[in-house]
Amino acid sequence: MEPEIIVEKKEMALDLAGAGSRLVSYLIDVIILTVVYFALSIIFGLPVEEELMNTEDFTTAFYALYIVVAVITIGYYTYFFGKGQTPGMKLVSIKLIRANGVSPVGYGKGLLRWIGMEISGFVLFLGYIWILIDKKNQGWHDKIAGTYVVKA
Repeated sequence: MEPEIIVEKKEMALDLAGAGSRLVSYLIDVIILTVVYFALSIIFGLPVEEELMNTEDFTTAFYALYIVVAVITIGYYTYFFGKGQTPGMKLVSIKLIRANGVSPVGYGKGLLRWIGMEISGFVLFLGYIWILIDKKNQGWHDKIAGTYVVKA
């Protein structure tokens, strides 16, 4: 009979970011993206007068802007999550790491985390509220992507 080998997995000591700093970093990113979206709506010349809102030109411009905004949003979060920090995260001194401690997490994990954010907000924001009750301060998006948010 062969001896039993027991492998003990050591827990990493993580300096986890709190929900407050995570929320502030998210709000900073939302402000940055909102400024970009507003500028794009001006560039696209989206009409705001009520009589113009029911025209075909408005509908076309609206859908074009919607697609551009979606691409920018996905690109923004995928890129910056992949690099380990969004501008908002950088300003509040937090960063994203993989469950094994590696940073940056890479673009695949960045995209997966963004998809997880969409899921987290879809069901009454429970995925975000989860951060408050989880021992490792992980939201659903962190669990889906296998990431942690830690102090930088």
